[in-house]
Amino acid sequence: MTCRIVPAVVFAAGALVSGACAQVPDPWNEPANDTARSAFLSRFSSLPLIAVPETREHPLRLLDALPRAWMDRSDEGLGALDAQASPGEFFVFQIGVFAPDRRLENVRVTTAGLGSTGGQRIRGSEITCFNTEGTGYDGKAFTAVVNVERGRLQPLWLGIQVPATARGMFSGEFDVTSGNGGHARIRLHLDVSGAPLPNGGVDEGGRLARLKWLNSTVAMDERTPRGFDPIRRAGNTYRIFGRDVRLGDDGLPEAISSFFTGSNQTLSGTPIPVTGGPFRFVIEGSSGTALPLSPGGVTFTRATPNTLEWEASCAGEGIELRVSAHAECDGFIDYHCALTPSRDMAVRDIRLEVPLAQARYMMGLGRMGGVRPESFTWQWDAARRDQDMVWVGGVNGGLRLKLKAENYRRPLINVYYAFHPLNLPASWGNAGRGGVAITSVPGGALLVARSGARVLRTGEQLNFDFEVLVTPFHLMNRGIQFGDRYYHTYADVSDRYIAEAASKGANVINIHHKSDINPFINYPYLDRNVPYLRAFVDSAHARNLRVKVYYTTRELTVNIPEFWALRSLGGEIIFPGPGNATRTVIHPNGPPAWMMENLKERYIPAWVCDFTEGRYRGVHDAAVITTPDSRWNNFYLEGLQWMARNIRIDGVYVDDCALDRKTMQRARKILDDARPAARIDLHSWNHFCEPAGWASCLNIYMDLLPYIDLVWIGEARDYNLPADNWLIEVSGIPFGLPGQMLADGGNKWRGMVFGITNRLGWTGPSPDPIWKFWDAVGIRDMEMIGFWDDRSAVRCSDDSVKVTVYRGTRQTLLAVGNWGARDTTVRLDLDFARLGLSSMPREFAVPPIADYQDGAVLRSLDAVRLRGAQGLLIVCDNN
Repeated sequence: MTCRIVPAVVFAAGALVSGACAQVPDPWNEPANDTARSAFLSRFSSLPLIAVPETREHPLRLLDALPRAWMDRSDEGLGALDAQASPGEFFVFQIGVFAPDRRLENVRVTTAGLGSTGGQRIRGSEITCFNTEGTGYDGKAFTAVVNVERGRLQPLWLGIQVPATARGMFSGEFDVTSGNGGHARIRLHLDVSGAPLPNGGVDEGGRLARLKWLNSTVAMDERTPRGFDPIRRAGNTYRIFGRDVRLGDDGLPEAISSFFTGSNQTLSGTPIPVTGGPFRFVIEGSSGTALPLSPGGVTFTRATPNTLEWEASCAGEGIELRVSAHAECDGFIDYHCALTPSRDMAVRDIRLEVPLAQARYMMGLGRMGGVRPESFTWQWDAARRDQDMVWVGGVNGGLRLKLKAENYRRPLINVYYAFHPLNLPASWGNAGRGGVAITSVPGGALLVARSGARVLRTGEQLNFDFEVLVTPFHLMNRGIQFGDRYYHTYADVSDRYIAEAASKGANVINIHHKSDINPFINYPYLDRNVPYLRAFVDSAHARNLRVKVYYTTRELTVNIPEFWALRSLGGEIIFPGPGNATRTVIHPNGPPAWMMENLKERYIPAWVCDFTEGRYRGVHDAAVITTPDSRWNNFYLEGLQWMARNIRIDGVYVDDCALDRKTMQRARKILDDARPAARIDLHSWNHFCEPAGWASCLNIYMDLLPYIDLVWIGEARDYNLPADNWLIEVSGIPFGLPGQMLADGGNKWRGMVFGITNRLGWTGPSPDPIWKFWDAVGIRDMEMIGFWDDRSAVRCSDDSVKVTVYRGTRQTLLAVGNWGARDTTVRLDLDFARLGLSSMPREFAVPPIADYQDGAVLRSLDAVRLRGAQGLLIVCDNN
């Protein structure tokens, strides 16, 4: 006898199973004994394929055996299914396909549909098999090949959209075939009765109607996302919010400019150059001379408010370069550069040269975010390093370059990178000979992506693809930066959340998973949980508090009704890892016992926990890693929309995720449509370590940042790193986003230099004294001028001390942070004229702030005493 935990059948029945492995008889998950199996197969000895229909209430979980539940059924009972559905329901059932004596190839299900005695029909086009067809995360229809190995059982899950007007008994046949022989016919009798079911039944997860979310195209449209301007093109130049891009005749950027001012507070009428010259695609011949390429000019092929596409070609002696590009209104450009020789030729190098006018900082390719070195080199090592992109620039203008080819796949992130690393691009990687060099040149830097020497073969195409992101994406939203005060706790029981948040002045509550109102990771809309979560949101709204929920991809709880259907999709959604042989940092001794017994193969164990208090006490949660860029993105988005409409959440908290930029763009549109004030905040663990491939997390997630409101990049992070590291990797400011601190509350004195605090309810001291000071001084209405800004009006005698100015109409605030470990006394030189002051203030107030600083009055800034690793907030009146 096997045991089963919370998933599928149990949740469909609306109950929870206590304990990590409760003993519950389950003939659908019990393998038949050898005697029964032999007798069963003897009944079908001449058939290469056996197909048996099953209800959704009994998901087939065995893949390497036959279920005991089938052994005593008659032949008629094995070939037909009687079921009931409601009008309007998306009805789901399954067919188990068994290969008794040989491998079955390209197994498919076809049907002409269902007919009723009353003359109504459900067309075959209203029926789908999720295993063999669908709509991808990119909106494109696809088909999948399903093979069944000898002695294996493959569940095929099907969905039928029952019309809202349907009534009566519907019957139809389903043919199950194999491409190498074998056929079975299944008959379905569907009694459609009762009141029409709203929303196809997705409001009740136990119906499994939500499986139709896998093929959703929700928010996949060409509307310009809120916060961005439609693309405007004049000739070869196009403008997006705060940035211009001019194209050369070869289709590559000729010039990129930014209109953002130094701290991303406003836009200027005068652009600053981001690039120092045109991008150049160079083919260096065997003699060391660049082969001449003649550009043919740009042809624009598509234009919408959100996107712009173009093509170009360059021809040289014996070689052609075809360029196609797709740009969007957020600063993203996706280039496909196909190089095809018409004769064999040896080359010393094929490279992309990017001159940069803004190049003070960099992040990526194994370099932590901060000031760029004078020279930098890097070589490909995709097996060990999650590195294929680099960002270089200034705070108010920069570029991220990502190198890829036709074999690109999104890797697993966090400590799971080694299970699914990057593919080395044949073009740029060139068997490890490729790399990147960044060197200082007059006026900026030159970034060169080299591929190294090789022999080009006649007609063999190489794809030197790359992506460009032009930063920043937004102006700093000071309302979010200084007005959103987060309460975020990992307490299991939610009874005190609202009271604790309100008592300290928080106005946004993030609901983490493993809480009694969001118990299981990345599935907040579980049937049993929804009433509790909805009641909590309503109570919070009554107190003028907003509520966001933990909701991300990357891993998924096993405690969902759709789990076994997802597992049947052959690795599309549940990542096909080593299974029971998996060893990770979280599971050094192997997966949990339940997974070992019930999953066995093709999975990676992830999050695991036990509830010790509250309504889920004694319940076990465990999760598996999900596959990037799958139809789970579509399901995720539909779930987001469902929560926004039915629970009225105010946004989501996204933890290390496998989402692509288009999915995040769709998420932004969904929330903006349903809950216009909703927020998305992004959290990431520090990936700069061996298990995660020495990657910078904001580099990994940069293409999501246009659709994020706030970053919380602080877990496993060293807050004693230099200020330039804070600026690039923690603050969010170079991308136009506010940030917050995490690990042990961060460092509140240094944090104020960037306008960031920690969160109430997590680790570290309460931020409410700082919040109160913000309100008293009116910081939300002040303009930030950071120490990095060329307009900075404060100079300090000690380089380890950084000062940011917050300039208001009546007062000016100086945020002073000491990055030195020792106490020091510094002189602050204030350019009062640049600050708009008529004269130097006569005195400077150090207001008392609990757990931050004692009150004092300074007659000058000539000798300001600072404690090691601390700082001061100094206020002066504008005169």
